[in-house]
Amino acid sequence: MDINKIPMKQVDRIMLVMGLTLVLVALIVILVASRGSIKKFSTRGRLKSAVTLVFTQWWQDELEADTLAVLIREFEKRNPRIHIRLDSRTYLEIQGKALKMALAVVANKTKASSEYQNPFPGTDVLALDPRWLHELIQHEVLEPLTSYNDQADFTYPVRPDAQYEAWAMPLVSFMAPLFYNIDVLQAAGFDRPPKNRTDFLRYARTITIPGTDRFGMVLSLDPEHPEDVYHEVYSWIWASGAVMMRDGTPSFTGRPLIETLDFLGTLRHEGLLSPGSFSKTREQKLEEFCTGKAGMMIASVHDIDFLRKRMGDTGFGITTIPGPEGYLGKPVFGLTGWYAGISRYSEHKEEAWTFISFLAESIAAPAAKAHAVLSSGTIPPDYLRDNPLYAKVYDMYEEGEPIQEFTGVPQVRELETIAREELYELLEAGRDAPASAEAIQQRWEAVLVGGGG
Repeated sequence: MDINKIPMKQVDRIMLVMGLTLVLVALIVILVASRGSIKKFSTRGRLKSAVTLVFTQWWQDELEADTLAVLIREFEKRNPRIHIRLDSRTYLEIQGKALKMALAVVANKTKASSEYQNPFPGTDVLALDPRWLHELIQHEVLEPLTSYNDQADFTYPVRPDAQYEAWAMPLVSFMAPLFYNIDVLQAAGFDRPPKNRTDFLRYARTITIPGTDRFGMVLSLDPEHPEDVYHEVYSWIWASGAVMMRDGTPSFTGRPLIETLDFLGTLRHEGLLSPGSFSKTREQKLEEFCTGKAGMMIASVHDIDFLRKRMGDTGFGITTIPGPEGYLGKPVFGLTGWYAGISRYSEHKEEAWTFISFLAESIAAPAAKAHAVLSSGTIPPDYLRDNPLYAKVYDMYEEGEPIQEFTGVPQVRELETIAREELYELLEAGRDAPASAEAIQQRWEAVLVGGGG
């Protein structure tokens, strides 16, 4: 068709129709694009909706009031769409749930995978003791942190259990030095703490007054807390430079261990220990120390604040746990700690990692409230530098050798229970040290080597 032969009015109509068609096509394209963008925006909105994380912990019981609440308010201020709900329980309750399946496996000789159920339903972030890590990892309670760690912009501390940081974040550590009552030592004629076990025995013999309520040392090994052997007994073994496990198997019959048990037996058999060690609670131990009924004890640095309130800054001192005479190695001390992990069952793992990262970055304030020594940073917090007692603890840590020998060892609570029972035979029933060491060795082997782990 020759457009030149079409009348002008008809040409105008054709051009008008074509123009309207182009406009209509453009409107359709814009509408489709806008609908797509609206859909995409809505999806992003859903991903950024508010979530609530449940943080299961026992720490609040050991902190000053509102410490965690203040920390959480700061976190939520920085992360407005993430809310934290505290699930506060006791240490023993969380420990019991963490180890419940492991105990059932040992009792029934069954595989955990066929019967395992989540012991912490609803939990996103779990506070844990590193001594529970074997069971929590074995029974797949924890989410591996390896896919998150590269995102971290903070520095991990140098720790003896670094391999387990793939599963949980180390936050706060505690050590247990030897505490001595200055007034009691001075009354006995001593102006410094004991430097070795020979010194310690001499001090304990001088301090103890037969027929009175004054003794050289006090222990607390009540049956509700078998984990107390970690500080009360294992500390003496580590101070000798010895260990109790080698390549994952028990090694309790070496000479340094037998000599340590013999040393403890001497304290008891000579009447240098406050009576009732196996029924005495930690609180009772602290009370006897404060009132001068016992001249020395091993306790956590967490207890320094309590003792300062009762005795003042000059009523007591701390020192490394004495090793055998002639021991030339670094002072060795055991660490306990607060770790945090992500529950494998959490539906908000990315947000949980955000919260754990915040804890690691902000742990100095809670560490101070918990009267701990270390945090995830490498520079000591102000409270360590400003108070002579805490400064002394930090110096001891820097100069000594930390150890967390039972991190990742299976059935730690069972091992502690066995050790406590056999120590009772040593200290209360009069059995000798070699027989006690052999009994612990055989029973530990039955648990770990014999398939109990």
